[in-house]
Amino acid sequence: MPSESDAWLTPKNAVGRGGPIAGGALSMLGAVLALIGFLLPWASCAGQPLSGLQIAGQPGPQGQNLAWIYLVPFLAIGCLGIALSIVPLAAWRRVPPVALILASGLVGLLAVAAAAPLVVVYTSLRAAQSQLESELGLFSGLAGEAFTLERGYWLTAAGLAMILAGAVLGSATALLGAWLPSRQR
Repeated sequence: MPSESDAWLTPKNAVGRGGPIAGGALSMLGAVLALIGFLLPWASCAGQPLSGLQIAGQPGPQGQNLAWIYLVPFLAIGCLGIALSIVPLAAWRRVPPVALILASGLVGLLAVAAAAPLVVVYTSLRAAQSQLESELGLFSGLAGEAFTLERGYWLTAAGLAMILAGAVLGSATALLGAWLPSRQR
């Protein structure tokens, strides 16, 4: 006769509850990495390193306002908060799988929204690099390293990718766990 504690060991619970816990943990780790990366140097302009925090407080290469880059840490904190709630919710058996699917999906949407400023920073720096090279003409080799992306940018991007991977893992396994048949006694 199986005990009450053995009920947790069913394939349905292992996939449907264990997967969202693992996905939530991966998303939490990714959010912490994204926050740390935001504080590290994101780019170098003429050899001067600038963190995401510094870039957000200054005008861009074409004079545009870059304050929206502050969305990256705020959305990463939102992902961290939701992922922190997914882990105990997944362990609590009374929470329906749809709640885990929706929470993991929300984490994924926030990660994608947080990645948008990274894409804009990348394209802005490449556009400024191209403009500088075209202005220098024959001396375009001098502009080769005027703008470079640094380790903080890439760490932030990797953290956001980890958040997204955790969200996909959590949603997919919660969905699979909902479809698996319950063990009959």
